[in-house]
Amino acid sequence: MILRTASKNVALALAFSLAFLLSGTYGDAAPLKVVSFNIQFLGHFKKKDNKALAKLLSDYDLVFIQELVAPPIAGKYPDGTPFKADKEAKGFFDIMGMHGFSFKLSEEDTGTGDEIHKNSSATEWFVAFYKPDRVMPAEDLPHGFLATDRSNHDDYERVPYAFPFRAGGSDLVFISVHLQPGGSAKKTARRAHEFMSIFNWIGNQTGQERDYVILGDMNIEDCDELKSILPKGYASLNDACTPTNTNPNGPKPYDHVIYSVKDSANEMANNHFQVIDLVAAMETTWNEENGSFPGNPYRHKELRMRYSDHHPIALNIVIEGTDDD
Repeated sequence: MILRTASKNVALALAFSLAFLLSGTYGDAAPLKVVSFNIQFLGHFKKKDNKALAKLLSDYDLVFIQELVAPPIAGKYPDGTPFKADKEAKGFFDIMGMHGFSFKLSEEDTGTGDEIHKNSSATEWFVAFYKPDRVMPAEDLPHGFLATDRSNHDDYERVPYAFPFRAGGSDLVFISVHLQPGGSAKKTARRAHEFMSIFNWIGNQTGQERDYVILGDMNIEDCDELKSILPKGYASLNDACTPTNTNPNGPKPYDHVIYSVKDSANEMANNHFQVIDLVAAMETTWNEENGSFPGNPYRHKELRMRYSDHHPIALNIVIEGTDDD
């Protein structure tokens, strides 16, 4: 009886071990935790609190950053011109690496003027950080800039960048964006054209992949504008137009996650969309020896230099089961 019970326990243990190994092989079914964050002029401000920002992002599996204004590593632009690593940018990337992140960086910067390839706030790079044990790049899917010319483009202020990733039973193409800011009629029209160009790019993709998620700083002014730019069948997780900028004197729903309901409803189920309160989160890390916290009372210039002028936005993506494309 003792031997039979022991054998039964061993068999159960082996079964559970096999199930665990298989789950690791085919991907953890736990939702993928994703965040998008415009960190103002990352790689420019020397006072940026890289340690606190990286800690805030450390529990996520996939992190998309806008407003990286300089490269963290040395390399060559597509035209062969070399570029050097920026000290301030490298500092943030090094700490993210300590938290277990790898990264995918755009091959060059993009901006509104005729000149790019310069480390300044006039242009920016796109980057995605990812935890390799949870999610991996899927270079067999559409990827890279949405246009070949990344300077002074007719369709974009800053050419968006497509990052494809695969996790568990799902693969998705995330399009990270930073669109035209401003509330004037001219700037709103420019932003609407950018949206149309992105949706056209998605519609022109001929492969089987249909899970495209547009996320980032879209500079949308209000719910009326959101409704006006969404094609039929598309939705935003921030459909309540919750403000995503830190300035309490002019709250705006700038940041969004937009997706096709038909193509990506399974992945977006139980998404737990959240606007993370950057000011509250950073106050918990503040050392009073540095004086008063710049978020209490709110001092916009100080806060954006040390942290950002945007709150991060977070969501969960379902990766269990079979992808629908």
